[in-house]
This record gives sequence, C-alpha cells and structure tokens, in this order.
Amino acid sequence: MSASDEKPSSPAAARRLTTYMCPGEPYSISRSIHLARLAAFYAKCQDCEHRFDIEPNFLAAKAPPFPPELRVTRPQSLVTEENVRGVYLNDLDRNRAIAWGEAFAARLWEAQPMQAARELAELSQIVEGPAAESERPSVDAIGPKVIVGFDERPSSPDIVTGVVLGLRRMGCHVIDLGQTSFPLVAFHLRETDATAGLYVTGAGGDPALTGFDFLDRGSQRLSIETLQQIEQDSLAGVGRQTRQIGRHIPQLVQSRYESSLVPRFHALRPLRIVCGTATRLLPRILDPLFSRLPCTLTHVSLPIRKRNLSDVKDVDLQRVARSVVDHQQHLGLVIDEDGEHAAFVTDQGRLVTVKQMARILMEFTQRENHTAKFLVAASLFTEATGWLEGREATAIDGGETATGLVQQFVSSAAVMAFSADGRIWFHDVHPTCDALLVMAQLLQVLSLSDAPFSAVVNRLCVDP
Repeated sequence: MSASDEKPSSPAAARRLTTYMCPGEPYSISRSIHLARLAAFYAKCQDCEHRFDIEPNFLAAKAPPFPPELRVTRPQSLVTEENVRGVYLNDLDRNRAIAWGEAFAARLWEAQPMQAARELAELSQIVEGPAAESERPSVDAIGPKVIVGFDERPSSPDIVTGVVLGLRRMGCHVIDLGQTSFPLVAFHLRETDATAGLYVTGAGGDPALTGFDFLDRGSQRLSIETLQQIEQDSLAGVGRQTRQIGRHIPQLVQSRYESSLVPRFHALRPLRIVCGTATRLLPRILDPLFSRLPCTLTHVSLPIRKRNLSDVKDVDLQRVARSVVDHQQHLGLVIDEDGEHAAFVTDQGRLVTVKQMARILMEFTQRENHTAKFLVAASLFTEATGWLEGREATAIDGGETATGLVQQFVSSAAVMAFSADGRIWFHDVHPTCDALLVMAQLLQVLSLSDAPFSAVVNRLCVDP
C-alpha cells in the first residue's frame, strides 16, 4: 500500500506518487526502489495494488508483470548449506534481523534450560546479611553470551544493530567485536567461555547480499537443519525467556589474534608476496606481522564481489597473477571476504589448484608427523590415498559436504582437513579454518629451499 492514505483515482495519478509501502513492511520506499522491485519481480509486489504503477513501456515492453513461473506463494528461505544470505532490504532488513536475533537467542536458552533455571532461582533468593551478598550470582552470569561481529559491507552496521537488539531483548549478553573478520570471531569464541558466535556478512555473494554466519560453542557453523529451525522461529515469533535485558559489551581482541599468529610466521626466507583482498582489516593485521619478517608484502585492493577462486579466469586472480609476474614476485594469493577461502598463484602466475595445495601441505605435514591422519573430501580421497601409499600417514574419507567434513573432523584424530572448495582446517583445541594459517604454512614450505614456487608445484604435483 502507499504511504499516502488517499487512493489514486487514475493510473496517471498513481504515477504521481513518490513514496510506497510494500505489503507487510513497516517502512516506505522511494519510487525508484518501487520500480526496481517491479522489474526484478519482487515477491511482495505480486499482489500489491500499485503493481501496475509504472512508467510507460517500463515493464510492458519486456514482459507482463509476474508471469506464472515467477509468482511466489511463500517466502523463499534464506538458509544455505552453511549460513543465511539474502538481499539487503528486499529479503533482510533491520526488523527481520531483530527476529533472527530473537530466534537464535531462544535456541541458546533452550540448550541450557537447567543451568538458566538454577541461576535465576539463585539470583531471585532474598538472602540477608553482608556475607551472603558476595555469594549471589552476578546478573552477567545469567543468560547466554554471544560474540558478535560484522564485515565491511555498507549494509552490515544496520543489520548488526537489529540482531544485537534481538539478542539483548531475549536476555543474551552481547560481546561486540565491531567491524572484524569471521576468523577473529571464531578465534575469540575459542578463547572464551561464550555460548555462541554470530557474524553479520554477505561473504560469498554480490555487494547487495547480507546475512549471518552462526557459530556454536566449538566455533563451528550450525547445521542446515538448525538454521532452518531458527528461520521458522524468526517468522513465527518466540516468547521472551527473561525480563532482564542483556548487556552490550564492546571488546577489542585484534591484538590477541595477531599475537597468536606470530609463532606461525617464523623461520622464513626472504620472499616477495602479493596479497589481494577486498577488506581493509587484513592489511592492518598483516603489515605489523610482516614488519618483523624478512619478507616483503604488497597489497592489491579488490572489490566486494562474488568470485570463484578455483577458476583461472577469475578477474581478481588474474589481476594478482599479473602483479606477481610483472614485478617478479615469489608468489601471490587472494584471500576471499570470509577469511577462510584462499587461492595461490606461483611465481609464473599459474593458479595452484585445490588438489595441488592439498598435496603440498600433506607432504610438508607428514615429514614432521609420520603417522599423521588427514581428513579429505570424497573428491580428493582416491588421489590422497595414492599420495600416501607406502607411508605411515593415512587419508580418511570425510564425505563431500564441508559441514559433514567438519563434524567428522571434530571427533577424529586427523591433524588437517581439506574440503572440496579449497578450505583447510587445522586441528587445534577446536577445528580452525583461517586463510592466514594456510598462508603461514605455505611460506614455511617454500622456506625449506631456494626453489621457486612453480618448481615446488612441479616436483610434488602432477598438473591436471
């Protein structure tokens, strides 16, 4: 419906409207957004009384509004295999983010009902005497603690404001890391007693996307079944678990994360590296680290976009590869927006494939750990078994999905896990997937000799 109470008397009058309100939404939109949504066959437009309020020949020359095959009878799920993604404002706005935060909080309360009930009962007891005052549990001890961060997309501050409000309304205490990276959120979750983590991001998609990456206490992503249940609860609504508003606790942990990286980057030979990234945070982390190393690091700023790091024709990979070759660097890499996916190119500008990276790191690891076990995606299992034939090290089939791989990795004795999409996990206290750790280990591999990166790849790997 329109933001105006007066119904236009004619199509000409309708075209004079400057603001609109989509069915079910609490805020108005401009005419340009109205026309853009109509052109994109936005689901809420299909039954709107102003769906024919268009400029002459705006849609009529292309197709009738909402052909049958594009009509949507129910809201499309925002859940993917590992996270939640939707178009900012069209699929996910601040109010929807509040609902997602409340639904996630309700699930966290349900996971610890006995503990929460006991703590609430203790807090509500009226105990007299100064000695008993110190025995009362702090309000901060009640309710789940959730670590929250957001990426550098323009939509993220708006979405994180909503989700934090939803969490606090439900009595969750929010440890706010501010604008950060996904590996930093996972790192802080591993280092504290927090209940869960939540990262607001649209990583993996075009600039219009936003969404959530949810983490459990073990800093691993939630299953698709759990995400679907949270989505259903966000649509249906949930009841408040407590009348106590959760605290908002801003916290900076970047220095602790940087300190944890220092031991990983050691004993390196002088190397010249080109690093492409779409974030401003990564250079702020790497520059102080490399200032202590004999290596030289050059940054290439990349746009926020959906990229395929396994495709040699990807424009960002080609840009980094050209920089490596033109300036005679030893290697280059692109670290994607999520901080987990990374792709490497040799001194000759050639992309190192997922299988080649797995082979290189497995060869390096089993030299120091002869009985190492490696968990690999099903698509890599046959070749990994061949690589390790005749050695004490073994490969374990981890299935094809990354979620299943990580779940198996948690309970296995494997030291590393390799997914089909190129992500690599290290078995620390909890499984850790961080592109910077992969970078550190590869630099150690190259520091074992003076051989060029391309020579290392040719010696260890058979080109596909």
